[in-house]
Amino acid sequence: MKLMRGYRGDARDPDTLKSHGGLAGFIALKLYFALIFLSISGFTNTSNKEVENHHIGSWDLVADYVADYCDETYELRDEGTQTVIRHPEISVGKYTFKKFGDTDFYVWAYTVIEYNNKPNCNGTFDTHLGEKILAYVKFKNNYTEMHIYSWPNEEAHIGGYLIKR
Repeated sequence: MKLMRGYRGDARDPDTLKSHGGLAGFIALKLYFALIFLSISGFTNTSNKEVENHHIGSWDLVADYVADYCDETYELRDEGTQTVIRHPEISVGKYTFKKFGDTDFYVWAYTVIEYNNKPNCNGTFDTHLGEKILAYVKFKNNYTEMHIYSWPNEEAHIGGYLIKR
């Protein structure tokens, strides 16, 4: 069998199999192509999806640095809505949560779409319908703490953080 330049022969031809690693080489080549196909089809992206959604769940505010601190709970759902409870105040918002460039920071932006018009746990009226809030967060302790920043750098940490329930 004469081989043309750049042509490696027919994989079904026994002489070609012998000259290119035999049956084991042929099987390895098939496995290699199967792995490429699975990678392209999204098989390997499953773990990335989990990492992208580590903000989903219920979070309690930890803020011992504030004299008038009270309980706050943030419930972030995967469809992009959140509920903030600062009893008796309850607000609902639409949010986006995205990675900030190639840093460890995320941008958390939300807009208040529902509000029960009651004071928060400190007795003040700090929330307003239509209010837009932007914060940067960084996860710590295996994604069980979400630290809040006014800008995406360590010096801009506002002191409080959320801990996952």
